[in-house]
Amino acid sequence: MQKHPVESLQIIAGNLALDFVNTVANRRGKSRDYVDSAAEFSRWSQRVGLLEEDQTLRLNTQQLTDVRNAREMLHRLFLSLAVGKAPSAGSIVELNSWLARVSPKRHMKWTKDGATWIWKSSLHDPDRVLGPILLSASELLVKGLGSKVRECGDEFCGWIFLDRSQAGRRRWCSMADCGNRAKARWHYRRRKKRDAKTPRGK
Repeated sequence: MQKHPVESLQIIAGNLALDFVNTVANRRGKSRDYVDSAAEFSRWSQRVGLLEEDQTLRLNTQQLTDVRNAREMLHRLFLSLAVGKAPSAGSIVELNSWLARVSPKRHMKWTKDGATWIWKSSLHDPDRVLGPILLSASELLVKGLGSKVRECGDEFCGWIFLDRSQAGRRRWCSMADCGNRAKARWHYRRRKKRDAKTPRGK
């Protein structure tokens, strides 16, 4: 996988867990992993509000592997939903296993705005960030939003998103990106087909 700075990554999935899944771009083509180091994972976590700007996760190689394993587990689960299938029993077992791991580190805190969850773990623990990601995934499922999970219609993209459009027919992760590329390809093929039918010399 090629290395690219996480600052250039779009956050457009409509759900924290899906945005985490999308830290791999072009899954169906020449894939790019945006969190291939603890530093990049920290920068992504800062971007989505899971870490403060001055906080950096200090993870070893195995911990970073765990982070990526959690991401691929979520990708398998949500991809099934995106193509209209129920998640496999194994995917649900895996998600429950991850939730059981992080749940003891979750505590409720009362603030002026009401109750919120906080995660009691150190910067040496990936669950500080994986906890809220996994909770976001489970809440999506239990709220019945699984039918709104989509995969981008681009032939190479592979990003997954939550379709909150009124008609429920959103095709692209981003109209400004994949949508425009698809439109350009369509116009190119249409022009090429038209030119092929035009007699030479005309």
